[in-house]
Amino acid sequence: MIGPISISNLNSVPTQKPGAYILSRDARAAHYVGRSDTDLAGRIRNHINQEYTHYWFEETTSPMQAYYLECEWYHKYSPSDNKNHPAAPPGSYWRCPIQGCRQS
Repeated sequence: MIGPISISNLNSVPTQKPGAYILSRDARAAHYVGRSDTDLAGRIRNHINQEYTHYWFEETTSPMQAYYLECEWYHKYSPSDNKNHPAAPPGSYWRCPIQGCRQS
């Protein structure tokens, strides 16, 4: 995982690649966990005008890996700004990889 990086600097984030990310308001705690199945930099860019100041990210080789990583981080960090468990892409039928999760 790469970070924490200032949200205003997206130079190190790959474009047109899947991956997962964490957003923070203080560069210490995970406040939001998300993913992109197609454009990691574009997805993080959508959050620039919000209250987040830093991010971490990890590029993946597939949308499935991005979803699994998002689920892992969601359960590990319990981000306060995520209202719901990460959703699998429509039509994918992927299940959360975390044992005991109701989405698994």
